[in-house]
Amino acid sequence: MKNTKWLFAGVAGLIAVFGGGIPASAQQSTIDLPVNQATSYKGEEFLLIGDANRGAGEPVIAINPNDPNNILVGAMASSNYVEGEPIPSGFKDLNWKAVVTYANTRDATKAIFAVTYDRGRTWRYFDDPFRDYSKMNRIADTSVGFGKDGRIFIGAMSFFPRDATPLMRTNELEPVPGLLYGYTDFAWSTDQGKTLSTPVHVMGQSTPQQEYGPGLKPRFLGKTPYDRPFIVTDQSTGAVYIPGNGSGGEPVHSETFIRASDDNGQTFGLVYAYDSPEYPEGGMAARPAAANGVLGVAYMASSAPGGKCPCIVFGASRDEGKTFDRHIVQSNVPIPHGFTGMGAPGLAADPSHPGRFAIMSLTEGDAAMQVFVTDDYGKTWSGPVPAGSTPGTTIVKPDIAYSPRGELAVVWMALKPDETFTCWSAASHDGGSKFSKPLEVSEEPSPARKSIKDRGNNWDGNDLSSIAVDNDFVHIVWGDGRAGFLGSWYARIPLASY
Repeated sequence: MKNTKWLFAGVAGLIAVFGGGIPASAQQSTIDLPVNQATSYKGEEFLLIGDANRGAGEPVIAINPNDPNNILVGAMASSNYVEGEPIPSGFKDLNWKAVVTYANTRDATKAIFAVTYDRGRTWRYFDDPFRDYSKMNRIADTSVGFGKDGRIFIGAMSFFPRDATPLMRTNELEPVPGLLYGYTDFAWSTDQGKTLSTPVHVMGQSTPQQEYGPGLKPRFLGKTPYDRPFIVTDQSTGAVYIPGNGSGGEPVHSETFIRASDDNGQTFGLVYAYDSPEYPEGGMAARPAAANGVLGVAYMASSAPGGKCPCIVFGASRDEGKTFDRHIVQSNVPIPHGFTGMGAPGLAADPSHPGRFAIMSLTEGDAAMQVFVTDDYGKTWSGPVPAGSTPGTTIVKPDIAYSPRGELAVVWMALKPDETFTCWSAASHDGGSKFSKPLEVSEEPSPARKSIKDRGNNWDGNDLSSIAVDNDFVHIVWGDGRAGFLGSWYARIPLASY
């Protein structure tokens, strides 16, 4: 990285996260792992994280690039009830004072991580180190990843300070400032998760202006520049990227920021933005994607040279986010509404084909998923190609990912008018030119969140699902209420089933 790096304290310390030995590296052949023969796709699904006392939603998943048997899942795990506060039935019933009371209850939420070394047959669990390190009450937006050398990466937002001053408490009650006083935190493990490094603060409310790139003017209110982090690694170079959503600019608008590390997260470069004054962000932004030394970003733009907006803009960077070559992918894009639109647009990078990226968007009314593909770093695009839909439903919480050899898979939740939903997936064996028939992953529908009346702070913790693909299987995690509480479910499906 050419720009100045900012060193954060305590990167050398180690924190034990669970005891006991790790299973031996020699595993049963992955193709011979047990599957449920009763399903049409010869795969399996089960509840992975969550129980009657503490639910778990917004799960994310990553696969070790050096060992497909090693998979890491993280989820935001919320106490199902905070004494003295009513359980709302959905976002429409939110009471901000109740939210702040809940968020200031110590350990009301934490991050729980599940790691497997036999491709999903058995799992070990450990909690985040971020709450105690940052002295925060609450964790949200868990993220996971792997380094080029196979080391484990974990991250999350930590906020609502344990030792908040009276002024902080007053500010937290203001709905517009909202999520103040927090960080995106990051840690790693080089011993298969037995110990974790001391966490590193990546960005947040206290990130000083001098750590932002030239010309950036972040707005330190509302969801300060750290909301919904992810961990993305370019496995060809080892560069690690972490985004954060917020707002900034003149006039103030939605803005997604990103920060890169070249030393496995010990230090990070300057904070840059997805957008520019010529291509300002105006809506949702995708998780970044990186491969073959190029960082890709995609976002909804409110205007663009020669474009009819709202439009999807793709940017390719060869200097870790300092500059981007931007192109319009889709004009006159229908804007997904509320949390149903989380995940759109989606972005994936093909590690087997330099220059290839895929962008997923939704049609009018979130009725169907479509995919655009570029083979020249965004200069030209083919598509859109139909990628999936479920009659009588709308698509929520979609995701997209390439396998190491270039097969492309998508996932979505099919939401019915009664707010029950099922998990669906499709795959392309040619990099995104044609997709398989949609495959129903979940064996039964999840009940509506509001129907789980006795467990779950239903306003919190289920904004997205996540997909990862190796050369044999598609791995999916999503929030589901079939167990009587919001739990994080896992499915493993052979690519040959698509």
